[in-house]
Amino acid sequence: MIFVDRLKESRNKCGISQEQLAEKLNISRQAVAKWEAGTAMPDILNLIEIGNIFQVSLDYLLRENIYSSKAIATECEYFCIACDIVNFIADAKKNTYANFGAGKVEPSRLASTDLAYESKDFKDYKYLDTYVGGASFSGTEVVYFKDAPVWSMNYIGRLLSDEGTHTFDFLTSALANVDCTIPYRGPAFFRNGKYIYVNSVTGEFDWFQGLEKIYYEDELVYELVYHGGIVK
Repeated sequence: MIFVDRLKESRNKCGISQEQLAEKLNISRQAVAKWEAGTAMPDILNLIEIGNIFQVSLDYLLRENIYSSKAIATECEYFCIACDIVNFIADAKKNTYANFGAGKVEPSRLASTDLAYESKDFKDYKYLDTYVGGASFSGTEVVYFKDAPVWSMNYIGRLLSDEGTHTFDFLTSALANVDCTIPYRGPAFFRNGKYIYVNSVTGEFDWFQGLEKIYYEDELVYELVYHGGIVK
């Protein structure tokens, strides 16, 4: 079973015992042992928490050949396409919108907000995020390598309710947890108080589609769809 192998390898790679994983999930060690023996499967909430603990997507845990054959590899090796781009994108997102709008530059379009990022660790790369709107908004992110565009993502989102008055503050904190396993937006699952962030994506780094949602006390208060991939 795909899940059995990837759970074991993820746990061993991170140096977490069955007992420690059980404690993090607030379940018994016997339940983890049954999962790894293939005699039982976790429910969806435990699957989400497992992905969050090991920083991998649900697709990775459950589907064959989503990434390379290595279960968990350092420096994002299971993203075979342009590992440096993946790491740079995650780094750029943490240092622009997720850093309270850091990196603002002159608008490239009428009434747009533009965020740019460069890093000495990725000296040949440049990142630009440009968006328009407020409570409902749309935008485009582009990564350049030696001034040539190599990756792009389009997105459109909207606030559905004023019930959660700090929704965008929570979104910022969720996006600050982006990692190279799914570098498009935030993690697969993130929770803070009454807010829950969920991010689901299909496809691979060169061609993908995704949906992120924020719930406040079980009410859907925000949604965003995105898609993108490698450009040549």
